[in-house]
Amino acid sequence: MLDKFEKLILKVLQRNGRASSQELSDAVGLSPSPCWRRVKRLEEDGYITRYAAILDGKKLGLHAFAHVQVSLGDHDVAALNKFLAFVKDNDQVLECSSITGDFDFILKVAASDPEALEQFIMRNLLRLSVVRTTTTIFILRQIKVSGALPVDM
Repeated sequence: MLDKFEKLILKVLQRNGRASSQELSDAVGLSPSPCWRRVKRLEEDGYITRYAAILDGKKLGLHAFAHVQVSLGDHDVAALNKFLAFVKDNDQVLECSSITGDFDFILKVAASDPEALEQFIMRNLLRLSVVRTTTTIFILRQIKVSGALPVDM
């Protein structure tokens, strides 16, 4: 179980992964040394898995985002491994989730424009030969984008 200080530390680090020990200690009400030890323990126990920078997609030339629902033709180990390896190795795939319903997976995909997204689907995804069908849902505007998890639940 996490105590109130550890939960506060996680909340602060989700907003600012570069917060110094002093900034963390000021935010959670602990001195820097015990605060730093708690961060190290949270890392060692796997609560904190990595630190990352959040980038501005538009400044990088990414103007098309979509959710692509994917249905596999076969569900044998080889087909599944081929699909999962593709997802893992492709930087355009931002997220991949196994889902219920008519499709097997949903991907969140980034591209420079709608044509580049079409090329990704036609030249990469469908050419895997394990994908039976896809449905693409364009994201018109992202209202909330957050990687922060609710810590108090």
